Amino acid sequence: MTNLQFDAEFDIPPGFRADAVMGDSVFEVLVAPRDLRQVMATVMDVARCTGTKSDRRGILILDEPLITEGRLREEWSSIQGILRPEVVQRLALVIHREGGGNAVVGSLGSREGECVLAVVEHARRHVQPRLRGPSNAWYDILRILINQWIKGAGPITSLWLGEAAGCSYPTVASALEKLERYLVRHSDRRVELKAFPKDAWFRLVANADKVRQTFRFADHSGQPRSVGSLVSRLQKLRPEGVAIGGVMGARRRYPALDLVGTPRLDLTLHCRARQPDLGFLRLLDPGLKPAEGEDPARLVIHLLRYPHRFCETDADGVLWADPVECLLDLHEMRLESQALELLHAVAPNGVIG
Repeated sequence: MTNLQFDAEFDIPPGFRADAVMGDSVFEVLVAPRDLRQVMATVMDVARCTGTKSDRRGILILDEPLITEGRLREEWSSIQGILRPEVVQRLALVIHREGGGNAVVGSLGSREGECVLAVVEHARRHVQPRLRGPSNAWYDILRILINQWIKGAGPITSLWLGEAAGCSYPTVASALEKLERYLVRHSDRRVELKAFPKDAWFRLVANADKVRQTFRFADHSGQPRSVGSLVSRLQKLRPEGVAIGGVMGARRRYPALDLVGTPRLDLTLHCRARQPDLGFLRLLDPGLKPAEGEDPARLVIHLLRYPHRFCETDADGVLWADPVECLLDLHEMRLESQALELLHAVAPNGVIG
């Protein structure tokens, strides 16, 4: 593996950057993919890359996919009717799971197989710069500003905002320019929201599925635990960076929330690494498995990737998600009226403009 090179750029497809290259073998990794469309789009990118040279091979590695192996094999078979046979023969799919070995679809050379773990580990360490482009950074800055506004924390500097969002000064300046009409700029160059940014907020809500990486889990045991039971077990485990959001987080801030029952448990996981550590789920409830199709989610985990944490720890040591994450959770569950109730409850003086 001495000639394994990482982050190699190709002209075809334009701007394609492979996770690794070893000789004529091109490796691309998707970490915890849950969208078949994303998988198939990446297959086509790798195929176009390999199609430029008759001796080039393409290996797509799916690291801990949230899609069943059977479904992946079905989709892989479907590409045989799309791509030329000689291109298909140069492609391989590797399904990588910790402790479970690798499932390989297509042919994988011995030297290629030896590279899989090194390529996966490199991809896990370096996903963060790729996960969040400028548009996602804009949404992160918006969320941070709204959290500051809800807290009544007052004006902040661009430097602090950049550190909180984990982005550069030019990115912060560009985001603030787009939010100009919602801002108060002080003489010392600090900024703050002057009112709740309705239009920007609903743009965020509409794009929340793209902005927040989300993992959904359903109960496959036939005897699902209650949400209350899951919370009790979570409080004993106290996994690092895991905060309670959703309906329970909303009720903590606004006990009068007009909703009977708790449809599911929403958690926010602060995670800067490429691969989130979800190992605590095996201890929380072994019956929880990745939801597929129309499976009703019993537990949902949303990744929060910017550095600053607005979550709060209560007197019992329980970590609670910030109000912005709770609001987004309610919108995702189509609990629009409850989201509006919560917003009025947490807004300064109950006024949202």
